[in-house]
Formats: sequence, C-alpha cells, structure tokens
Amino acid sequence: MAAAGAQVDQAFAALAPGVLGLVYDYSPQPFSPDPARFILPEVIEARGSAEQLVADWCGRALYRADPVQGRAARMLQPFAWSYHAGEPSRIAADLERPEVGEVRERLLSWGLGRGMTVPLHLPGRGFATLTAFVEAEVGEAALARFALMAFGVQDRIGTATGRGPLSPREAECLGHTAEGLSAKQIAHVLGRSESMVVKHLQAAAVKLGARNRSHAVALATRQGWIA
Repeated sequence: MAAAGAQVDQAFAALAPGVLGLVYDYSPQPFSPDPARFILPEVIEARGSAEQLVADWCGRALYRADPVQGRAARMLQPFAWSYHAGEPSRIAADLERPEVGEVRERLLSWGLGRGMTVPLHLPGRGFATLTAFVEAEVGEAALARFALMAFGVQDRIGTATGRGPLSPREAECLGHTAEGLSAKQIAHVLGRSESMVVKHLQAAAVKLGARNRSHAVALATRQGWIA
C-alpha cells in the first residue's frame, strides 16, 4: 500500500507544530485484543517521534494491549486520549489494567502520552486508525479538524489502491451483474463455471456487508470499486 506512505507524509507535513508524531495503520480484519484473534496491522506508517514505537508495538505486540486501539475498535467517533494521571481521557479507566502498564510507561518516557485518534471502519470489515501524538490537551476544534483530515487521507488511500477489499475477479463478476447478466451468462462470458461465478459473487457480498447481489452492486458502485 505505497499510497498510504505518501498520504501520511502529506498529512504530517500539514499538521500544526504541536503534533509530535503521526501513525496510520490498516488491517483487513477488525481489531481484537483476544490473542486467538489478534493480528498485527498489514500497513503501519509512522512519522515524527512516533516512528520509535513501531518496533515495540509490533515486535512486542503492544498493539494488542494498547487501550487506544481497543477503544477505537469499539467507537465510530474521533476521540482524544491521555496517559497522564488526572487528565480527562477516554482511556482513563483502562490505565490501571496490568497489561497496559508497559504501553503507558513507554509512551510517557518518549513524551507521547497525549493524542487523538480517528477510527476508520471500512467496507469488508477492514479497520484503520489515524493517530496524532500531541504536546498539549486536545480541544474540540482541533479534534474536528484532525477527523476531517483522517477521512480525507483514507479516501485517497482507498482510491489509489483500487478495488478495496474485492479481488479483480469478484469486481468483474459484480460489474457484469450490474449490466444485468445472470450468473450463468457471466460464466459464459468469462469462460468459467457457473458455480465459480456464484462463489465470487457470494464472497463479494460478504466482504461488502451486502444483503444480496443487488445490494452488493449498489455498494460497490457507490464506493468506486466497479464503474
């Protein structure tokens, strides 16, 4: 996802001087702290002072213990957070959990104990976040501006990377469905079996969270994965 790096570069350059670092991460599956279900993000782009956390967050799996990630997975709205005792924060109740201790200690030692995070729940169950680490407590206006930036960054990354969660064959089958072809007709056009076409259409519907084929076509068209 080379486009992510370029977009994060531009976003970091545009942020105010009080922003110490920026991290974008993306996973094709929703975040889960459960060791049996947890996976590291496929894409991690860190800038500024935040670059130093990547090795520990990945190598020591501190992503799984990070309460900011846990909160983001359960929320839709952007939020500010702080690891400093006594400061108002979405993660205040999490700071006493034993597994959070190492996360908190490292971020405070690096001067990265405050920030704001925008959860980005994507089609096909993908999950991304954009997080800025800041010097001072975050006001509502700054959080709103950062949220707008984050949505723009994700939109541009999604556009640049093409068809989102759909494979080329899934998108092709949906495209023919949009033209009014049946699964049997699509199979004839593609020189594939009807059962294989049905499988691709079913997979596309699951990834898009669609109720049926018509809904899948509508979602894929609106989100730019088929013309």
